[in-house]
Amino acid sequence: MMSRFATASSKPVMDVFSAMTGIAALVLLLGCLWLVFHNLEFSASGDTRNDGGVFKILD
Repeated sequence: MMSRFATASSKPVMDVFSAMTGIAALVLLLGCLWLVFHNLEFSASGDTRNDGGVFKILD
C-alpha cells in the first residue's frame, strides 16, 4: 500500500526563505561595492581637502 504522505526527496530543495536571504545578501553586497567604488571616484576627483578615503560616508 502506498503512503498518502509525501516522502522527502533525495535532492536538496531551496525554500522561499533561503532564496530571499540569498537575494538580500546579494543586494547588500552590491550596495557595499557601489559605495566603495563611488567613494574611490569621489576621492580621486581632485578636491583633496574634503576627501575621506574609501571609508567616508557620503551625504
